[in-house]
Amino acid sequence: MRTRGADSSVVLFFGLSLGAFLWTGFSALKLLHTDPDVKLLFYQLLHVGVALVSPLLFLFALACTDRHRWLRWDVVAGVIAIPTLFVVLLFVGPDDAVIAGVNVMEGDLTLVRVEDGPVFYVFSLYTLALTVAAIVVIGLEARRVGPSYYQQAGLLTVGAASPLVFAVLSKSAVPPFGSDTINLVPVSGAIAATAFAIAIFSYRLFSLPPLAYATVIKYSPDGTFVLDADGQIVHVNERGRTLLEHLGGDFGSPLASLLPSFDLETLTGEDEPIPIDVDGEVRYVRPLAEPLERGNRRVGWVVVLRDVTESQHSRRQLETQYEQMDAFAATVSHDLRNPLAVAQGYLELAREDADSEALENVAIAHSRMESIVTDILALARRGDRVGERAEISLGSVLDTAWSAVDTKQATLAVETDRTIYADPTTVQHVFENLLRNAIEHGGPEVEITVGDFDGGIFVEDTGTGIPDTEREAIFDPGYTTSPDGTGYGLELVRTIVDAHGWTLALADGSTEGARFEITGLSAEREC
Repeated sequence: MRTRGADSSVVLFFGLSLGAFLWTGFSALKLLHTDPDVKLLFYQLLHVGVALVSPLLFLFALACTDRHRWLRWDVVAGVIAIPTLFVVLLFVGPDDAVIAGVNVMEGDLTLVRVEDGPVFYVFSLYTLALTVAAIVVIGLEARRVGPSYYQQAGLLTVGAASPLVFAVLSKSAVPPFGSDTINLVPVSGAIAATAFAIAIFSYRLFSLPPLAYATVIKYSPDGTFVLDADGQIVHVNERGRTLLEHLGGDFGSPLASLLPSFDLETLTGEDEPIPIDVDGEVRYVRPLAEPLERGNRRVGWVVVLRDVTESQHSRRQLETQYEQMDAFAATVSHDLRNPLAVAQGYLELAREDADSEALENVAIAHSRMESIVTDILALARRGDRVGERAEISLGSVLDTAWSAVDTKQATLAVETDRTIYADPTTVQHVFENLLRNAIEHGGPEVEITVGDFDGGIFVEDTGTGIPDTEREAIFDPGYTTSPDGTGYGLELVRTIVDAHGWTLALADGSTEGARFEITGLSAEREC
């Protein structure tokens, strides 16, 4: 019986339906025939169906409540042992074991009344026990899952209980279930099959997705809460139950009363994490909410409390590191630029007395040192951090970047009207460095083009390009082939591009010059 969940349910439902069919079918044939011997035979055959119903009902309850670990061959054999013995004794057993006597009643209808033997009473008690056990299993599942399962559990309970109820009414001679009338108990088999069929086809009992969804929700590491229209908790998963205990709440509690600064109507998914105490440890959860609507009426909410403690700690650690880096960068800037300023002052004094090529080289070295300090500080302060993003015109960014660069006699052609979603400050550093890099390596009269291609944007120049032997190293910190370069410009560009979630690549251009491509850009905020 160790088959897939849906397969075992299908097999058991088929067997249960077969038992109900045999029960009601032979009951009808027994009623239609007038020969007492034939009626007795049909009585025996209908009890084959009766013997199938109770054990298969119990096993079906186990299957449809996902208790498949119990559907082992040894368990199944134990459950069907007594019904099997009952059927054997019914046909070949000793006299009076199952049927103690037979009374034929002649009238408008020929009725055969059978006096029950001791084995029949044992079988009846066993059937009662299995039926009650099936109802208990369904009830436990309804309690575990909550209101979303109540209707389905109700139908399964009706199907399980109907034979028991009909049998009790018949034994109690409650009209129209009197002892001298037609036996109506077999009708309960049809009622049970109908109730099970409705439960199956209305709630897709044999479908895998509902089982998968139930399993995912049950074992999700996120706390999942189902709230009614008033915001009161009506159902939780296992993680949610644990959180509920730590919050000091219970079913029926308004979730908003347990969490500070919690408002269902204003949740965006990016709200600040909420701290909660879990066994003396502060954990952080971020609430996510989705309304439940029936028609045009809101009937409740599904709220997920996602544990973001690790990311919160990492975020705070990064913030501390950034603060330390900013302080270090400020110190380095002060300690390096002050001596440079002093040296530059002495250089100007020396030039007043005598100007020479040596002093010009000193001035160039000072300028290069200033550029190196500027690039390193930009990397330290802004490199992998992206500030507040906004939708910005790439054309306006290029205009600003072009005006900030010593363009010499170079020209810039902008062949894009793209809008990007980015941090305006850091993205300007990207294009300043790419434009400056093109001018430094392509010459003072280089032509630069910025345009669109399928997948992103490109920055291409008409310079001499980058040799194949140097392509792998151009993004390395400090690497440069220009006497005026710092070697940190492209490193800063790649760091900022990566921080935005984009991709920077060196590609083959349409001319012999260099071409840089940026892909993965978005024109709007990504949710």
